Amino acid sequence: MKRFSIGASIGDGFGLIRRRPLTVFVWGLLILAPTFAALGLMLPAMGELFAGMPDHDVGQGGPSALPEGMVAQMMQFQMGSLLANFGQYLMMALVYTAVFRAVLRPDESSFFSLRVGMDELRVAVAGLAIGLGVYVVMILGLLVCLALGFALWQQGAAAALWTAGIVGGLLFLTVLWGLARLSLIAPASVLYRDFAFVQGWKLAAGKAWSLLGMMLLIYMLFLAVYIVAVIAVVSAISAAGPTWSGVGHAGNPFEGMGAWMNANWPWVVVGGLAAAAIYGVFMTLMIAPFASACRQLDRTSEPQTGPETASPEPAL
Repeated sequence: MKRFSIGASIGDGFGLIRRRPLTVFVWGLLILAPTFAALGLMLPAMGELFAGMPDHDVGQGGPSALPEGMVAQMMQFQMGSLLANFGQYLMMALVYTAVFRAVLRPDESSFFSLRVGMDELRVAVAGLAIGLGVYVVMILGLLVCLALGFALWQQGAAAALWTAGIVGGLLFLTVLWGLARLSLIAPASVLYRDFAFVQGWKLAAGKAWSLLGMMLLIYMLFLAVYIVAVIAVVSAISAAGPTWSGVGHAGNPFEGMGAWMNANWPWVVVGGLAAAAIYGVFMTLMIAPFASACRQLDRTSEPQTGPETASPEPAL
């Protein structure tokens, strides 16, 4: 049976970070850029919305009409949030594909391994399909848990809750197993330059538990790195002594936060850059090992004769 090395896969992620630290930082910055932009645009809007909220302490207790223009502001805020989410998904498709490309085709020349092409489209489609499938399964599982809980409620609340809890736990484990089983579809789409739903599914056959174990190990590693990095950054910023005055500006928390950010913009920039670096490391450690596993499994596969399944790139 074809196998892959968890240690080698995770090691490829750390190796990529060591060889290309600036690229990893750029990846993290691109992923967080829509969030930064949304924060900069929506914080003032939220301050205006908060300031324009009806004062229920004034009046005779009747229902207060929304101030003129407030509905339009709320719609603009929702539209901005939607655009930010869409932009972040596009950036995720670009960065995910760049990480896959850096592992699977490192000799290709490109700007931080970033491109806009069919590889990115394939990864975006694969991610969207997997995400929608997992969402549907979770909704159906939740409905099953609720139905079991209501059906067994007459037997006792404890029996109903225990049954629903056990079924929910099994559902959660099934979802994790399914994610591991599907985790090679996106990198396989870059490796084979095709919508590799079938190829990725076959590569992961019999490897779901190993892939799940690698996924959990990566999460634990990232949690340790994240805690250390956050403590270091917060300690450094606190030691520098940025002023916290103005956070409660005029009883409006959003205006107060905006005033604090304006007063301490150098530290906001430093914090944003540190967050980008941390997130870049996280993304690389989360993505690169699965590309490495895909490459290892493809390299140990029996030679393929069909043009649809043959990799156009040599094994790396």
